[in-house]
Amino acid sequence: MAGVVTSAGYAVLPGDGPSRAAAYALAGFTCVGLILAGIRRHRPQRTSTWYAIAAGSALWIISSTIYMVTDAGPWPLVAGLFSAAGYPLLCWTLIGLIRGRARADGRTVLVDAGIIVAGLALLYWTFVVGATLTDDAVRSGERLLALLFAAGDISVIALVSLLVTTPGARSASYRLMLGALACTGVSDVLVIATPGDRPYQSGGPAEVMLVFGSFLIAAAALHPSMRRLTVPLDRPPMFVRPRLALLAVAILLAPAAGLYQGAAGTIDRDWLPSGICSIVLFALVTVRMVGLVGRVESQARNLSVLVNQDPLTGLANRRCWDERLATALAQGALTGEPVIVALFDLDHFKRYNDTYGHQAGDELLKEAAAVWRANLGQEDLLARYGGEEFCVLLTGYSDEQARVVVRRLLAATPYHQSFSAGLARWDGVQSAAELLDKADRLMYASKSAGRARVTSDHVPIEHIHPVQAG
Repeated sequence: MAGVVTSAGYAVLPGDGPSRAAAYALAGFTCVGLILAGIRRHRPQRTSTWYAIAAGSALWIISSTIYMVTDAGPWPLVAGLFSAAGYPLLCWTLIGLIRGRARADGRTVLVDAGIIVAGLALLYWTFVVGATLTDDAVRSGERLLALLFAAGDISVIALVSLLVTTPGARSASYRLMLGALACTGVSDVLVIATPGDRPYQSGGPAEVMLVFGSFLIAAAALHPSMRRLTVPLDRPPMFVRPRLALLAVAILLAPAAGLYQGAAGTIDRDWLPSGICSIVLFALVTVRMVGLVGRVESQARNLSVLVNQDPLTGLANRRCWDERLATALAQGALTGEPVIVALFDLDHFKRYNDTYGHQAGDELLKEAAAVWRANLGQEDLLARYGGEEFCVLLTGYSDEQARVVVRRLLAATPYHQSFSAGLARWDGVQSAAELLDKADRLMYASKSAGRARVTSDHVPIEHIHPVQAG
């Protein structure tokens, strides 16, 4: 409210020159002081982001004040230098907000910003600064001013666009900051649009917009929600539709500008900027696509692991087991290679859980899985079938070799524990379900016979005394 009242009063303030410049500077530096007060009061994460916007605001206030006290139309060199130094600070602020809100990847942010910048650069050239920069009647100082504002505003608009499409808190501070940036952008567009006249006239719209924007930034820093602006999301989305829409619009700016230039008959003057922007857009879009394809491939690999892996033990899960067993049976039917399935269940696991706790039970399952996996060959498949039940797929083994492998696993079971196992050989015609059912019945035969045993469908019941591994 103070900003609304001050801006309205400033618009009708009589006089010009030093007195008006002093009023402008007083209002501006008061807002800078309020920004610093907000930082000290709320102590946000990434304080450098807020200090950068305070410093950038101070530089712009100095630049505008110097301009207002001069009688000449072009900006003095010192004012231009102050203004130029303010843009990198504002860009630093916006990059900090973007990366802080959703843990955005730095390379992706730069590529997306480049796509938007390329499209906006051609748009600015066509509709705003192209005629000024190519007109021999325009003085070099005015050209520099137009180019300076155009480059800075394009960068700021690109980063603001990315900020708007970056997931994060849509707080009061966030909305106030966007309003301040909008005021600054509108003011600069007004300056660019009238390079031959004094844009900062007494009560002029560009000047009033800057005053009001300063108060909006101060309000954003003073609001308690400013602490949430740089707090990242717990689970940022991997794909954001508004960002995709923004990039699509930016890419279409180049052909749209080309169509306009052709209709307006200015294509001869603008063919070089159009060609350069189109090439840059094509290259950046290609880089973005390569990054997106790489991310999709990485996610596909991770998903494949998650779908086929037991989360506790890291072994193959039931889904992976069913697929590998079906493949092994199909191959065995063609080659005659023997296929043997071992199904085993940890003995007295419920009692172990009740005695030592479920966390200890999980540790037993994980360590047992690791030890068993270390005692198997590379081609042997060990899977967690469910609960404390595990299964092993052995291909190319004789009956005696398979029994030796399972006995080795039983002896290696940690914490003096044991399991009861059933060992079933495929007869060449059984289905996967029938083979597993046979192994299951043999496993229960081992349990009935006293546990810590391996029962095979080709030899009598064997009793193995478990040996502590390690």
